[in-house]
Amino acid sequence: MDELFCHLEAQIKALILQCESLKQINSKLRQSKSLLIREKEQLLSKHKIAISHIENMVSRLKTIEKPL
Repeated sequence: MDELFCHLEAQIKALILQCESLKQINSKLRQSKSLLIREKEQLLSKHKIAISHIENMVSRLKTIEKPL
């Protein structure tokens, strides 16, 4: 009977360690996700600015091409 309890205790300790490890991994993944979301927002902002600049350049080129 003592062997059974020792075995169960060992399994419980192993599960607790695994749970703690998974909590740490989950926390790191959440931090990474937050960072990636912020980076994505910055890239989308830069993308919109680049599109705006290109549209402005195209517009200016079209006005230059128009005959007087």
